[in-house]
Amino acid sequence: MLKRFKRWLAPSSKQAEIEQPHQKWPLKEISIEEVKGAVARFAKEKADGIYLSVLIKENLALDYDLLAPYLKAIPKDPYYMSRETYEIFDEATTPHMIDQIQKAVDRYIDIEEKFPIEEGNANLKICYYKLRPYLKESPSFDTYLTTEENLITRKRPRQI
Repeated sequence: MLKRFKRWLAPSSKQAEIEQPHQKWPLKEISIEEVKGAVARFAKEKADGIYLSVLIKENLALDYDLLAPYLKAIPKDPYYMSRETYEIFDEATTPHMIDQIQKAVDRYIDIEEKFPIEEGNANLKICYYKLRPYLKESPSFDTYLTTEENLITRKRPRQI
């Protein structure tokens, strides 16, 4: 019985190939696009029951110990990820603000039963005035509602 349990807990051959915790990875300049690609590969290959949020540290920095096998290096510069939208950024303040806005949008939709977008805006631009009761401060950048799961993004969509 114990043998079967150990076999069940043992990583798959694919996981064992990726997980090399004692390997020293070189410090290297890595672009945000390369990091996004590594995160996408991690998401595709992760075991069932493992969530993408395991890559996000408490300060929203990405955990390079988990991404290094996909990058074959440790990035010199820090990258950060929103817990709410999983967008990746090269600076720390934006993902914190994105998370606050996403939570405010979710609360607004739950309470008002409509979207907090500017009237007549074909780009689904978020109206921060409508979110005032749910936001501590108004962001200095625009956000837009996506058609996937009511998530927000900083990327301006094409006209709908």
